Amino acid sequence: MTALPNKTPAVFFRGGTSKAIFFKAEDVPEDEGQRDDMLRAVMGSPDPYGRQLDGLGGGISSLSKAMWVGRSTRNDADVDYTFAQIGIRDGVIDLSSNCGNMTSAVAPFAVEEGIFPVPDGDAMVRMFNTNTKKVVHAHFQVQDGRAVSTGDMEIPGVSGAGAPMRLDWMDPAGTLGRGVLPTGQPQETFSAPGFGEFPGTIVDAACVCVYVPAAAFGLTCGETPMEIDAKADVMAALEHVRRDAAVRAGMCDHPDDTDQGAPRVAVIAPPLEYTALDGRAVEAAAYQVAVRMVAMGNCHRAIPLTGAMCVSAGLVVDGTLLNKMAGAPDPSAALKIGNPSGVLTAEAKASKTSDGWNIVSTTAYRTFRRIMDGFVYHP
Repeated sequence: MTALPNKTPAVFFRGGTSKAIFFKAEDVPEDEGQRDDMLRAVMGSPDPYGRQLDGLGGGISSLSKAMWVGRSTRNDADVDYTFAQIGIRDGVIDLSSNCGNMTSAVAPFAVEEGIFPVPDGDAMVRMFNTNTKKVVHAHFQVQDGRAVSTGDMEIPGVSGAGAPMRLDWMDPAGTLGRGVLPTGQPQETFSAPGFGEFPGTIVDAACVCVYVPAAAFGLTCGETPMEIDAKADVMAALEHVRRDAAVRAGMCDHPDDTDQGAPRVAVIAPPLEYTALDGRAVEAAAYQVAVRMVAMGNCHRAIPLTGAMCVSAGLVVDGTLLNKMAGAPDPSAALKIGNPSGVLTAEAKASKTSDGWNIVSTTAYRTFRRIMDGFVYHP
């Protein structure tokens, strides 16, 4: 007799420029092997065709994600949440980093599923991310016990409009315990086969990312993600840099041991006019630094929100490649980041101390939408 598939309660959310399947923590197997098997089946991984047709994944990294959420026992948080990035072709379950875009859906899920109900009106939910051990505050509106998702805010990379969700990353630096500059240097020298030596900066705020100049790879950051993905030599070189940065930052002892999801690698460039993915022209005067970020082997179609938080911290720290390329922007002003889908606005509150830099918080706005709920079926 053929066994019937399991079914697990789940909710499908869009958060920012990503989508993910959400579970209550109690519905996710405690056994790591069983949990990972469930996540692979739910997403449709591994898939050698790269399409995830047998699951809810969408064939690119921003559409192959899962979250599980539970009530927190911490004094500084209301809920705990864990993020999983599911490899598309290989099915690797990566818990090494957080997803900032999907963080925008954590509080709505917690409120609507009764994990942490709040009264109608202005709401604030404190969320502890178990991946990075950081707390994020979500500010949003609640009506009739549900998070308000309709509004007139547009964000690059998402068609239509939605209600604004303000996310404040509290004390975001040092997910590795080494501060905002995990190597202690605002810049250092990297190299990659076929491209020689070039400067770079490793920043740790909300996530760990290494930033290198686009010009070193013959790029301008005016390219589309698809054009960058098609440059096999550049993608291989960036992966080499990413693995090198992982060792330098103390994330692993050997490049071959680097996680898939962290650190991230990004090429950056001074502002230039370019065409966003929706066909709109973006003026050079509209932003301070251009960023093309690679995650899970592909150039992101927008920018991961944790990546944007990391960029904003790097912009205000003196001497980093980001800071110098952007002309040392005013840390009290809004920070504008050019990405393939348009311009993302962020904020960073920072101060210099005798021990280095203190990143008090970083802030960005996202929109979100509950798409579907019910049961997801898996072997």
